[in-house]
Amino acid sequence: MSSYNTEPGQSLAACGLSSSLVMQLLLFLLLFSSSGQALLQCPKACNCTLKVNGTSATCGPLDSFPMGLPVDTTFVSVENTNLSQLSSDALRGLSNLQELHLSGNRIDNLNSGLLKSTPNLEVLDLTYNTLSELPSGLFRNSTVLHSLVLKGNRLETLKVDWLEGLVALKWLDVSENRIQRLPSDLLFNFSALQLLDLSDNMLLELPPNLLKGLPNLERLHLQGNQLQTLAEGTFSATPCLHYLFLQGNQLNKLSSGIFSSLGKLDMLDLSNNSLAQVPSGLLDKVGPMKDGFDLSENPWKCDEGLCGLYHWILNKQDRMFFKHNTLCSSPENQAGQELLEVAKKKVCPE
Repeated sequence: MSSYNTEPGQSLAACGLSSSLVMQLLLFLLLFSSSGQALLQCPKACNCTLKVNGTSATCGPLDSFPMGLPVDTTFVSVENTNLSQLSSDALRGLSNLQELHLSGNRIDNLNSGLLKSTPNLEVLDLTYNTLSELPSGLFRNSTVLHSLVLKGNRLETLKVDWLEGLVALKWLDVSENRIQRLPSDLLFNFSALQLLDLSDNMLLELPPNLLKGLPNLERLHLQGNQLQTLAEGTFSATPCLHYLFLQGNQLNKLSSGIFSSLGKLDMLDLSNNSLAQVPSGLLDKVGPMKDGFDLSENPWKCDEGLCGLYHWILNKQDRMFFKHNTLCSSPENQAGQELLEVAKKKVCPE
């Protein structure tokens, strides 16, 4: 009886598998365990898991960015650690990287060449670090980046050259910084932007042309600043705006046409400002407000000067938030009464 010895690859090939597929299967078995944990190239401080589109790495605790991540890595999370620096070559070899999450660290500066090796990066989260500025040209190679989160840093402004290259950006969050002023041409080339969060900063004014290049903007967060008024035409180039948050400012005056271009608005929050009177017809051209509106915590002067607002809220009262906290401050005979109840008294001529 003659023996018939074959190599493993030959045996599999005999079962109908091509040699190339056999090699891929063998390589897979060598690189990955049955649970999907990467056996090779995963840094000691990281947990590497095989996903459908590549390796996902979650790392920490550590003091420096992990080196030697798998070349197919698409997701990296190094969050809530003591990481304070990122060298210019920290991401070298990670050309497939799509998401980089670095929140809750102590990063105080970034190298302008940090992202040059990551042309496929789509999400960058730098929440709660200590950045006071960004290097010029940081995003020059980030043409597919769609989400940038810089919340909770120490930025006092934003500069045009800091954001150069972000042509696909849809989500920009710079809330909870120390921003007082912004250049009027900051966002001229951000036509894809859908969400802009400038909340909880120290903005004293909003440049009249700041939103001119944002035709697809849907959500705008301006709450928690120090805005006293808004220039006429501020929202004239944002016809797709659905959600506008202005609560917690110092608004005391609004022009009659400030919201006239917002025909798709679903939610407006003007609560906790210093509004006593608003021009007649202020809200007549806004959208359906299907998600509601909030006018509470303002010192409303409930006389005939608010007749236009009375008529409007009577037609939208089912979408009015915090009715019991939307009170009249004056005149004396109306003080403490609910604005909606005063509106129902028909104090205005038909």
